[in-house]
Amino acid sequence: MAKDIGTTGRALKHSASVLSLVSGVFIACAPATAQDTEPQAEDAAGQEIIVTGTRRDGVTAIESARPVDIVSSDTLERQGSSNLNDALKTAVPSLNVQKFVAQDGSAFVRPFSLRGLPPDQTLVLVNNKRRHRSALVQITNQPLAAGAQGADLSTIPSNAIKSIEVLRDGAAAQYGSDAIAGVINFRLKDDRDGLTVSARYGQYYEGDGQDLTLQANAGLPLTADGFFNISGEYVRAKPTSRGAQRPDAQALINAGNTAVPVPAQRWGNVNTESARLFINSEVQASDSATAYLFGNYSWSTGDTEFFYRNPVTRTDIFRSVPLNTTLGGPRFTFATQFPGGFTPIFGTEIKDLSLAGGLKGETGGLSYDFSAVLAQNSIKYRLSNTVNPSLGPNSPTSFNPGKVEQRETQFHADFVYPWEVGFFEPLNIAFGGEFRRETFEITAGDVASYVAGPFARVIDPNTGLPTGLAVGSSGFPGYDPSTAGTFSRSNWAAYLDVEGEIANGLTLGVAGRYEDFSDFGSTFNWKVSGRYELTDWLALRASYSTGFRAPTPGQSNISDVATNIDLVTGGLLLTATRPPTDPVALFYGAQPLDREKSKNIAAGIVFDLPGGWIFTLDYFNIKVDQRIALTSRIPISAADRAAMLARGINPGDVQSVRFFGNFFDSKTEGFDAVFAKTWRFDSGFNLGLTASLNYTSSAVTNIRDARAVDRERRIEIGAFNPKWRGNVSANLEKGPFSALVRGSYYGKWTDAVANAVPTANSFDQTFSSKILVDLELGYDINDTFRLAVGADNVFDVYPDKDRRIGQNNNGIVYPQFSPFGFSGGFWYVRGTAKF
Repeated sequence: MAKDIGTTGRALKHSASVLSLVSGVFIACAPATAQDTEPQAEDAAGQEIIVTGTRRDGVTAIESARPVDIVSSDTLERQGSSNLNDALKTAVPSLNVQKFVAQDGSAFVRPFSLRGLPPDQTLVLVNNKRRHRSALVQITNQPLAAGAQGADLSTIPSNAIKSIEVLRDGAAAQYGSDAIAGVINFRLKDDRDGLTVSARYGQYYEGDGQDLTLQANAGLPLTADGFFNISGEYVRAKPTSRGAQRPDAQALINAGNTAVPVPAQRWGNVNTESARLFINSEVQASDSATAYLFGNYSWSTGDTEFFYRNPVTRTDIFRSVPLNTTLGGPRFTFATQFPGGFTPIFGTEIKDLSLAGGLKGETGGLSYDFSAVLAQNSIKYRLSNTVNPSLGPNSPTSFNPGKVEQRETQFHADFVYPWEVGFFEPLNIAFGGEFRRETFEITAGDVASYVAGPFARVIDPNTGLPTGLAVGSSGFPGYDPSTAGTFSRSNWAAYLDVEGEIANGLTLGVAGRYEDFSDFGSTFNWKVSGRYELTDWLALRASYSTGFRAPTPGQSNISDVATNIDLVTGGLLLTATRPPTDPVALFYGAQPLDREKSKNIAAGIVFDLPGGWIFTLDYFNIKVDQRIALTSRIPISAADRAAMLARGINPGDVQSVRFFGNFFDSKTEGFDAVFAKTWRFDSGFNLGLTASLNYTSSAVTNIRDARAVDRERRIEIGAFNPKWRGNVSANLEKGPFSALVRGSYYGKWTDAVANAVPTANSFDQTFSSKILVDLELGYDINDTFRLAVGADNVFDVYPDKDRRIGQNNNGIVYPQFSPFGFSGGFWYVRGTAKF
């Protein structure tokens, strides 16, 4: 429930106590003579060797011609969140991800946005190999993710990661489809000895959302030079509730209805349980060759609540219907079974597995890497505490609405040769080929979840008029056999990537890639990049590239029915998502999907000043043409419905339809600024400071179909995510003690009204900027055991309250799409043992 005055007072008192603690710690621990001491050593920030964005050996992040962020395993460890999405967004300001509520599968496979673009416009790699997609096609109202089908980052346990490299540059010419916004590369741990176990428990200040995380990582020797590293994670996260009782539900209670649930509808974090396993291994196959194998298995289950079904206003469910044709005969209503109404419980079971293996080595100066990847992600849906109204008294109250599955097979051959051509350094020539096949499968749900039962349409003997009840499991009608099927496509690719330091301080690179897809044809993309050192401490870098993203089989074939809020009336809208080949979609002008095309301009300046001061500033400009996205909801008018029926097309009982298409162009531009510095004092204190700032501005530049980008989406593409994001992180260490303070800034953002004209009850609301502070204090008890206590959102910051009547009528207090959630402060304690 929403916080009352007493709860708020406790939260403020708690925040004041934490602030006093933070101040006391830093006053007590800060070196008194720091201003009189000199740093004894320079920080290695920016000096880590990278493997993303370049195929040259030995290139550091600061030497790269493209901006690359490196997120260490230590940064991932010092988080209160058990979800990798949340850990990443605090480390990379250009990445945004919300916590979704009542948004079908998006509540569990949360879409992220890098540089203001959808999740499937960012390529995800694990150990330099393409990570497979989730089976979920994002049927969500989130304007930047609607229709996207990207990777599920939450299936990767954080303790399996050695580091994360985030390439903030277009790289389709180097890596292929999806790398428009950039690349996220997860590098797995490769320790060959040692065992680390940890347990973390925490909960929100409000006393709910209890979260338990258990992790273990072990490194084992495999022959004399090889290793076998295994990581496991178990997470149990309970839900939160930050809504208010719905006014309509409260009215029923006030009228004496004691069966109404309190709250009738919960708004808060989802209820989840998951177990994840990742392995990474290498073994020497010969003196010059190494065999490797890595892969994962992940299982998770969870549930969330859909919209409340009011027994008075939802006549499509609770209407009284006759049981026979006798005048004045017996009748049936679900109000008998659910006198207080009901709220459907939507759940998922997600399984994710992958296995990648290969052989890499060198012969005659030529490095090679042959690999294969097999992967599968499946999502099985379930629904409980609901009915298929059209089945009447014979309706079950739980359903299996169906299953979606994504399967991928990849084969890669990659080669690198350093060619001595008289330049300052050898010219690095990388080339190779790839074959990939992906399959998307929809499995129909149980018959009761989609069938039109005998009460879908009956003649009422008392009036002689037709009447009926809604069809399908209320909340999420199941996939029926007509939408089920297996859909595949394949592609092959060849690339050439040449890069080298052709003169002292001048690095140039050129890359080209040709790909041919079985469903829409071929594409060629290219990239040029360069870096020039003006001095030992100042360099310029720039790149220009073309890119593309291929439509996925899931986008081309997904079918779904979603329930949304009508912000004008507060009522519910049933929206059908249909593939472009569906008769209803064809009626409204759907066309086969084509690839998205992009142009990416980037330029930056790099300062690597004496004393370990590092500062980078990078500008980006990304134009994407023919963006693949869902249309906005297209209302099905009575005239359209009649015209479809005349052609033998049955639109069902939904009020609107949407489908995929290449509907609009967009322009995204902005900049990233990154600062890093570490001080090491004679007193034994080490202080590390990092700061990042991102500005991203997006706009629709051309609309090919006016129905595709309505007023709401046009506004939200530019303002739904904060244009300004930033964070500052300070890490203080001395001996066994450490303290981490992290501040995250979220700029203003806007949630817009749909096609309706704004009114006093339904309007665009802009939510103000907020600063969230995280704190962690750690102490090494001995060489083996470490204890840490901390809090995310120490000062219990909430977003502005949602003032719109349509939202409030559904029990919403805080905006459901807040960029940092709306559950408030979270405290935790973590114990770690290393053997």
